[in-house]
Amino acid sequence: MPKLRRFFSTLLIVMVFGVIAPLFADNASYTPDPEITARIASDPSIIKSKLISSMNKILENPATLTIELTPVDDEHTARGRFKKIEVFTSRGSIDNLTLNRADIDFEDVQLDTRKLLEEEKIDPVSMSNINMDVSILESDLNAFLESKSKSIKVDRPRIELTPGNMALSGSTKYGLVKVEFWASGHLSIKSGKEIWFHAGKMKVNRMTMPRSFVGMIIKKINPVLDLEKFPFRLNLEAIELKKGEMHFISFRTGENTATK
Repeated sequence: MPKLRRFFSTLLIVMVFGVIAPLFADNASYTPDPEITARIASDPSIIKSKLISSMNKILENPATLTIELTPVDDEHTARGRFKKIEVFTSRGSIDNLTLNRADIDFEDVQLDTRKLLEEEKIDPVSMSNINMDVSILESDLNAFLESKSKSIKVDRPRIELTPGNMALSGSTKYGLVKVEFWASGHLSIKSGKEIWFHAGKMKVNRMTMPRSFVGMIIKKINPVLDLEKFPFRLNLEAIELKKGEMHFISFRTGENTATK
């Protein structure tokens, strides 16, 4: 069961941290490069083209990728500052996990324009807020889980999503014994930074187990995700389980740093 905990941590790191973490750095002070500013002033469209190239480096073969910019004015655009940058993508993959849809909004954002143009790297130096809305299909979760089955040492792993409920099944070693397990329950958010799995029912080798035993197993899994471990911290607001789909949203208030 400790392998299950590592799997869920890996899964949600991919869903949350895998997309977002490469996009941020902590820069207390930033001054746009004058030469880069001049290049953007002569061709403002280079910002969007470089943003698209950067996202294509993060996501593998997205079916769609759209980026919309809301400028302040021409001067701020040349310096890499925007009222809002919106990213809309579908069917892009990270580490064999396909995101059915991912929408990310950066509000009042200052980009590092040198890194964007020369390295094709998205590095928001400052921002006021970031909102993220992601959905992942059950079939994609299971394909990802199957690809990780050897590393997490779980045979025939499977997730089933229904409204408000998630079921896990497979076989693994528990102590010295190989057991088949099945658990059904729901997810909850604690303190905006932890995701916990709560099992309403659990069976091992097709036998219903007493609640005390279930609690012992689940204790090894939880928290499924602890955002305190990540250098970039999101604030999870809601997780919704639908039939065949997991959907979650996150909101974080950032820090705004005025450019020189």
